[in-house]
Amino acid sequence: MGYVAVTAGEEIIERAEELFEKQRVEGEADDVTVDQLEGQLGRLTAQAMSEGGLYAPQLAGLAVKQAQGDTVEASFLLRAYRSTLERYDETVPVEPSEMVASRRVSPAFKDVPGGQILGPTKDYTQRLLDFGLLDGEPEDPTEDWNTEDVGEPEELTNVMELLREEGLVDEPDAPDVDEPTDTTREPVTHPPARDAVLQELARGETGAVTALGYSSLRGYGQVHPTLAEVRVGHLPVKIEHPLTGDEVTVCHTEVSESEAVVPVYAKRDDPQFAFGYGLTFGRNERKAIGMTILDAAIQLDGVEEPAENPEFVLDVVDGMDSFGFIEHLKLPHYVTFQSTLDRIRAIRERRGLADEGRVDASEAGRNDDTETEEDNRPAEDAPLAEVSDDD
Repeated sequence: MGYVAVTAGEEIIERAEELFEKQRVEGEADDVTVDQLEGQLGRLTAQAMSEGGLYAPQLAGLAVKQAQGDTVEASFLLRAYRSTLERYDETVPVEPSEMVASRRVSPAFKDVPGGQILGPTKDYTQRLLDFGLLDGEPEDPTEDWNTEDVGEPEELTNVMELLREEGLVDEPDAPDVDEPTDTTREPVTHPPARDAVLQELARGETGAVTALGYSSLRGYGQVHPTLAEVRVGHLPVKIEHPLTGDEVTVCHTEVSESEAVVPVYAKRDDPQFAFGYGLTFGRNERKAIGMTILDAAIQLDGVEEPAENPEFVLDVVDGMDSFGFIEHLKLPHYVTFQSTLDRIRAIRERRGLADEGRVDASEAGRNDDTETEEDNRPAEDAPLAEVSDDD
């Protein structure tokens, strides 16, 4: 079989795209709106924003709709759009204590300043299908709540700060840099600085971050942390006023934050906790916790366990990289596969193997005494796969 050229052309590709769009609009159901996706599927749009590195809830809803619910595809669309935007300014760093929290739980301490705030969650209920959602009218179960005179939101004390005040947390050395790394503009070099690690983890694919974090918990690592607290809330976005230089809050972003302590002692004479940190756009506590575990694991600077190797972790968790590399296997590989096929056939022919399967040496008119050294080459030498040029 010889080389087969790709002759499908532009029209076939356009029709394939139209069939994809037809899958979204066919049927008798009403077209789902971007507002519905943004409002009712907030976890989905939050994941797309987090992995896309762009906080834009409405655009995330649009990307999810266009991608038909594929979050990695939606994140890709957001990253592509983000790359077209002009950078007007940089924000002022803010403290996590400035967060207006709608949820804060501390598994480490029962009585934390400000108290436990469960907020909206189904963590403590049974996971059962609610068949009432099939055709029921939407109802607000909190419409009878008396929410008057609840007062202003309280500024919550960070639980880790309580431990730091006692000197129980081992702080990493301050980075010797003037400006933090921006991994969206500079490639990550190894060994990476911690700020680069945190940025890449924040944009990591949720499933990959969760899986690698879980690997450490299951014994493929040394980090089994205790969460100091998990928060969900809104952080202010501040810039310096171009005329006055004063800090001005221009909007708020919803984030999920997680901090944890790890009983790993850096100093024998002064035992302290190591710690990990995670923060992502939107409501995505699972990813924030996974990020926390990986941050703590990478700080151990190990190479034996996957979660402790920063190069391995950062190469694997980026959804765009894994998405592209996996998906590219669907593209034509005719030339490289033909080359591999020819080599396999040539080896089989030298060894007297017919297409139908192995044949005896006597049937092939050969005997062991006449076999050459090349014919006796171990089967492991045969190329079973070949990396194509586009890999």
